Amino acid sequence: MKTIIAAIDNSAAARPVLVMTQAVATALAATPQAVHVIEDGAQTARASAEAAGAALRTLSGDPVEQLARVVAEEDVVALVLGARGRVGGPRPAGHLALALAGRTDKPVVVVPPDARPPKLLRRVLVAMEGSPGKARTLRRTIQLSTDAGLEIVVVHVDEEIPSFTDQIQHETTAYAREFLARHVLDAPRARLELRIGIPAAEVLTAVEEFHPDLVAVGWPQPDDPSRGAVAREILDRSPVPVLLLAVA
Repeated sequence: MKTIIAAIDNSAAARPVLVMTQAVATALAATPQAVHVIEDGAQTARASAEAAGAALRTLSGDPVEQLARVVAEEDVVALVLGARGRVGGPRPAGHLALALAGRTDKPVVVVPPDARPPKLLRRVLVAMEGSPGKARTLRRTIQLSTDAGLEIVVVHVDEEIPSFTDQIQHETTAYAREFLARHVLDAPRARLELRIGIPAAEVLTAVEEFHPDLVAVGWPQPDDPSRGAVAREILDRSPVPVLLLAVA
């Protein structure tokens, strides 16, 4: 049995986390389970879980340590949690989300408190770099999305389009074909968007254009403040949930 964990707090931000968890669980044919580490009561968390029809598991102790143990359980395949507790609060993702993303190699979905996740996932936007290691990591998301029948938009941002031919009008098409063949295998519903510019800004612009239900980005491990600047900016500014995938 596959389980998707919804780590919820005792606030209204639990609701979009639970909706997103159900959508991810449906796409992956998994069972959703809500987990709350009690710090300031559990009344709102319990009511939110009941309204979503999810079983609630309560724990006590340090939230990072407790949730890391839960995510490490063999049947758990992904974690969904809120970016921060307050609707309309500061945009940067909170300590808990970042700490847990740095502690597991399983997918972590971070949900803004003002997000409106759909009940069913239809489109995922994958922010991909051409480096082999990162491409292999995000290929896992592409395969899962393909298996779930989702539309996939791969956004690749570069400083310039490499020249593959002597005819400039064919270079972009040739590069797109080569990139898809190399990194996006067996994904008939995938399309490639080539962008030139600042990576985070271009990915966020693509989010506004394509309205995906989920944005997938690589997350550097071990956690290092000097790494992952693009992923952090996307995480802080994205209006839709962000899927973080561990990149060594």
